[in-house]
Amino acid sequence: MITFRSRIVAGFMFTLTLAVTSQSQELTDPFQILARHFQALGGLERLKAERATYSEGTIVMGPMQGTVKVWSQQPYRNRSEMTLGPLAMTQGDNGQIQWVLDQNGKLQKITSPDETTARRRQVRQLMAEYAYADPASQVFKVGFEALDSADGEKCYMLKITNNINLDYYFYCINTVTFMLDKAFFIEDTDSRMVVYKDYRLIDGMKVPFWTQETPRQTGQSHEITLTKYVSNPDIDPSLFEPPQETAKDYEFVGGTCAENVPFKFIGEHLYIPVNTGGKERFWLLDTGASMTVLNRAFAEELGLELEGSMKGREAGGVTEATFTKMPPFRIANIQFQGQTVAVIAMSEIIRRLGVEVAGILGYDFLARFVTKVDYAAELVSFYDPKKFEYAGNGNTVDIHIQNSLFEVPASLDGTRSGAWLFDIGAGGTFLDGCYAIREGYAGRKGKLGMGHGATKEFQNKSVLCDSLQFAGFTLYKPEIDFSYGGSDTVFTADQIGVLGNSIFRNFVIYVDYSGERLMVEKGEKFNQPWPEDHSGLQIAWSPDRSGVEVTYVSPDTPAEKAGFSKGDLIRSINGINIKQLDGVLAVREMLKADPGTKYDFVVGRPDQEKKLKLELAELL
Repeated sequence: MITFRSRIVAGFMFTLTLAVTSQSQELTDPFQILARHFQALGGLERLKAERATYSEGTIVMGPMQGTVKVWSQQPYRNRSEMTLGPLAMTQGDNGQIQWVLDQNGKLQKITSPDETTARRRQVRQLMAEYAYADPASQVFKVGFEALDSADGEKCYMLKITNNINLDYYFYCINTVTFMLDKAFFIEDTDSRMVVYKDYRLIDGMKVPFWTQETPRQTGQSHEITLTKYVSNPDIDPSLFEPPQETAKDYEFVGGTCAENVPFKFIGEHLYIPVNTGGKERFWLLDTGASMTVLNRAFAEELGLELEGSMKGREAGGVTEATFTKMPPFRIANIQFQGQTVAVIAMSEIIRRLGVEVAGILGYDFLARFVTKVDYAAELVSFYDPKKFEYAGNGNTVDIHIQNSLFEVPASLDGTRSGAWLFDIGAGGTFLDGCYAIREGYAGRKGKLGMGHGATKEFQNKSVLCDSLQFAGFTLYKPEIDFSYGGSDTVFTADQIGVLGNSIFRNFVIYVDYSGERLMVEKGEKFNQPWPEDHSGLQIAWSPDRSGVEVTYVSPDTPAEKAGFSKGDLIRSINGINIKQLDGVLAVREMLKADPGTKYDFVVGRPDQEKKLKLELAELL
């Protein structure tokens, strides 16, 4: 799952509202500090009197520069228009429907936000109305934490909590000027720090004309410098309505849909052939990718020009992305026009997958269709949402889209219910690491492993659970993974975890973004056992792609008992030279053989070759 989230402007609208906050002895009463803060900004009554705003300015993120315009009107209504390097995006909220017009002109309307989003929306609205300023508030609690510093200036650190959700905020209010110098917003795991400077008097109220926001997840800051700010302007309500979508940028050649397109289901991932510039390559299908991603090596092969730079969140860490205009491409009988896509180095992903891929088809591709995935038959179909009518006998599940990803309800072991991210780009199914600790899963007997993203590896653990209920169906003895030993318990994720292909392979699934729903049917292999690793070895291509390398040996498994070590290069298995086998995938299939199967390995180490005897066994 790789995400490049569209929160830059949305976060700016919220944080600017909060900032619009003389000398004295040091104080400890939080409400005395807030009173001085509001007085320094122009008075609480003046702040509350602001019911609409318009602002515009410039935005800088690393080497990329652009412009931003923001309109807001209480309650809830807003619209933002942003250009940043090669990206252009418009998003808004008319009070009932949230919407996003992405970099390729695709409009996504969100009519049914999940409960967590609705609660966060409520908290933000109450914050914008300064409900936390009331010492008798039934919702907010404000406490003095400590004297701190921001850019060398002493400040009062206040903590604001609420009883609607688990979000909380820290305000650093300057002890001399009583301006808000810095704030921390702890919301889900996408928490961020915002710095405020250059306060200017606008219609009797001081407004910060410079802000710097740094998300915790990526650490990449962006700066917004205002050139204009208008308090209480007249705004045409139609401005907040969803705009018209641009003309359709694809066509079904010789038909109205693309049905039963074969894909390869390898290592719990979906690979589909895509033809770009006359070159056909496998691409991954991934609802967990917020935009389509091109492998840097393939972009260079196509001779594409790369622009800009941005950090995106991926499994276990952060990856660096640039952007390009991808030429027209074709999938079966679907002909696409050129698209703006992200570009990342995928060599490490490919090395560990064991399959050459040219890119990842993400949200901005999949959201254009109703996508049917039949895992057992290894067939995928794409339908025009305006013409699609579901005629199956499956169960329908509402989905809740946020930042180009979506979540669904599911229940683990019959009692632990909540929202899970839906991700067909994830091979396994994962619990949030903090949730696994709180609910006792981390203490269960299990198998240790190593997870990998594009740039980082992380320890994980696999355990067997009793059951998982999803879309009205019950799966028994599911294997669930979670990060182990490195979870930051300060932050609470909105979702319990991530549902992946280890669950979805039991079904036929229809994903309908425009209808904000899933249709789920039993697949031909529902609740049947799937081949699993019985060795405890994790393997990948060697860095030079000349052989197969051991990347991790799980403790207390047949692999450890046989004497394998990380970095071993597999020379032969049962006397067959590794070059005569079909690479990483063939070896993985051999390691899924029945427990009791025996293999004679020869592995290479820096100073010797070593013979190892491996006998497979059940791991969980």
